[in-house]
Amino acid sequence: MNLKSLILTLACAAVMPATAQKRVFMPEDLRSIDFTCDSSRYSWMHSAQTRDLVFFWEKGFGDDPANPPQLDGHPMRFDLENLKTRVQQYYHFFRDTLRFTLPGSKADRYKMMVMVNYSLEGTAYGGTYDNFIGALWVAPNRIQDRKLNCLAHELGHCFQLQIQADSVSPCWGGSGFFEMTSQWMLWQVNPDWLTDENYHFEAFKKLTHKAYLDGSNVYHSPYVIEYWAEKHGRTSIADLYRDGRLGEDPVMTYQRHFGISQRQFCDEMIDCYQRLVNLDYSHAYRETRRYACQFSTPMEAMGQGWSPRKDFLPEDYGFNAIRLTGCQPGRKVSAAVTASAQARRQGGLRYGLVAVTAAGKSVYGRPAAKGSVSMKLPAEPLKAVYLVVMGAPAQHKRLSWDSKEPNRQYPYTVTFTSGVHPE
Repeated sequence: MNLKSLILTLACAAVMPATAQKRVFMPEDLRSIDFTCDSSRYSWMHSAQTRDLVFFWEKGFGDDPANPPQLDGHPMRFDLENLKTRVQQYYHFFRDTLRFTLPGSKADRYKMMVMVNYSLEGTAYGGTYDNFIGALWVAPNRIQDRKLNCLAHELGHCFQLQIQADSVSPCWGGSGFFEMTSQWMLWQVNPDWLTDENYHFEAFKKLTHKAYLDGSNVYHSPYVIEYWAEKHGRTSIADLYRDGRLGEDPVMTYQRHFGISQRQFCDEMIDCYQRLVNLDYSHAYRETRRYACQFSTPMEAMGQGWSPRKDFLPEDYGFNAIRLTGCQPGRKVSAAVTASAQARRQGGLRYGLVAVTAAGKSVYGRPAAKGSVSMKLPAEPLKAVYLVVMGAPAQHKRLSWDSKEPNRQYPYTVTFTSGVHPE
């Protein structure tokens, strides 16, 4: 061991509390830095630690992150204590409640790393250092909110990729599902996510027809993951990551992991989307009431029936939520759905009715794959009635989340009980 390595090792030991059991990993590209010198890019003087995390800020901040020099006229301050407290809370939740790491992980022995850059760049990154330990990189302009939503998302990536770093699973070799999952992990620790980042929900309402795992929705739609978590338990999502194989995508892993067929998977997905209309989840139910029953699909008259606009045709596991008018409490409503020849060649459709009372209670009609669906509406005043229609492929097709290839579409027409029609 040379003198510099010895000094660095002693410095590491010096900043560790006597009772601490975790060590600070020194990544390859930081090993040339003298961490004992406060003029180095990173140093022990410009760092802080919790039981599970180490925080480094670049030398440009100086000794006090609450009062650093401006950069090009922009304030660069950040609240170190809030940063430490919040990220440590998220760490515990992702580890202990969601179980994204299990005993034996490198994270049992080493602290995950938070690197704060003296930069105006607005991008934050989460992953690992040297495929060894979770790490994230962020600039001050992304950590000004008290909840630190950005860091909950990026820390989610640290935990996802820790599974790879621990050689537990290749996790599909990467997937847009990682972004969906990080949004879901953020939503778990912040039930107000739909309000705080409402632009994602607004975007999703216009993109519900897109194929599941299509790249256009990966940041907007943690809702299927929440359905799975409520169906199988919160820890089931990390289990899918641990079971993810190269050559599969998360849908294929889900089907294999839970032993269900393609037909059964389509049945589950239409059930998920019927519930999504009213955001009928146990998680964040109170916080999502203002967003319930906001979905709407533009429909066009086609003879005696209706069809979605061409730019809203459902794709593989994509859905239309058609809000209906003319529905009377206590009366029966029916919808006859006819899949096009193109849709039938690809597998067909799933569809079902949903009624939501003025008091917020959801009532679900039995979904179908062909013919008509009907249900007797609740007798009490109604908030909304929907027909939900989903593209239901007979065979699953893997999507690359950044693919430019057009997705399969499922045209159809629908007729309703006399006096009932799309809003």
